[in-house]
Amino acid sequence: MSDFEPPMLPGKAGKKPSMGLGQLETWANVLLQRMFPVWYCVRYITEMSMELVGDINPRSFLSHRWLSVGAANQAAAKSLLQASSQWHDCAELLKRIHKVRTYKRYFSVRNVMAVEQSDVGEEYGHILEYANSECRDIPNSHAEHFDQMSTELFGDKSHHYPFVYREWDGRYYYKNTEEPLKLGALLQHCHEKNRDLTVKGLIEIEYADMRAVELLRSRYWLLLMKRESANQIAYLVRAANIPCQLAEFEWRRSDLIFMVLKKNDYRTAQIVEALILKHFPKSVVDWGRYLCTHQYPFRNR
Repeated sequence: MSDFEPPMLPGKAGKKPSMGLGQLETWANVLLQRMFPVWYCVRYITEMSMELVGDINPRSFLSHRWLSVGAANQAAAKSLLQASSQWHDCAELLKRIHKVRTYKRYFSVRNVMAVEQSDVGEEYGHILEYANSECRDIPNSHAEHFDQMSTELFGDKSHHYPFVYREWDGRYYYKNTEEPLKLGALLQHCHEKNRDLTVKGLIEIEYADMRAVELLRSRYWLLLMKRESANQIAYLVRAANIPCQLAEFEWRRSDLIFMVLKKNDYRTAQIVEALILKHFPKSVVDWGRYLCTHQYPFRNR
C-alpha cells in the first residue's frame, strides 16, 4: 500500500481537533474511501476548493503568447503515448485535431491584431497598443506617410505576404521578419484616418478538425485544471479503480494539466458531473467542449 494518504474531506471550521480526534477522522476517511470510493470522490470534489484556471488564451501583440491548440494537443498526446497502451487511441485523436490549410487571397491589413516576433519586452494586448507606445517617432499623419509606408512594407505587387488566421479565436497575425514599427505606424494611420490597405496575402488557416474532436468527445473526457487539484482528484479516481491519466498542457501554462478519463463507465460520469456542476468553467475547462464552442470559420472569399 502506498504511503500517500488520501485527500481528506474538508471538515467544519472551528477549533483544531486534538491528536486523538484527528487520528479518528483520518481513519474514518480511509474507511469511507475504501468502502465507497466513488461516493468519497464525488463528495470530495463537491466540497473542495479549486484554483481558477484563468485566461488560457490571453491577448497579446505577439502571436506566440496566444493559446496554441496544436502545441496543447501535441503535449497531451506525448504524455499519453508515454503512458499505458489504453491511452494511445486518445493520443492519436489529439494529434489529428490541429490542421492547416493555405489560401492566396487579397487581405485587408486592418485585420491584423498581432505579429509573430518583436524585440520589445513590454506586453501589449494588441498591435495598436504597441504602436501607440513604440511608434511615436514615426510620422504617419499624412497621406504621403501612408503611401510611403505602404510601399516599403507591401510594395511588391508580385509577392504574397504571409498572414495567419486561427479559427478557434478569430485572430489574424502577420508573419513579420523585422521589428514591426512601420507596420504599427501604418495600422495607426488606417484606424485613425479610416483608411484601408489591401494586399496580396498567403493566408495560413489554423483550425480544429471537428470530426476528430467529436470522436474524441465521444470516447474521452479531457478536463483542464490546476496541477495540484488534478493530482488530488486523480488519486481518488484511481483508488476507485477507474482508469485515469494526467497529460501535459502546452508550455505557456505549465501550471495546468489535463485529467483524461474514459466515457465508457457510469462511475466516471458521476465524478465528471460533480466537477462540472461545482467547478465549471472557472476552475475546470472541458477541452472538447472548448474546441467545439470556440469556432470562427474563415470566410473563403
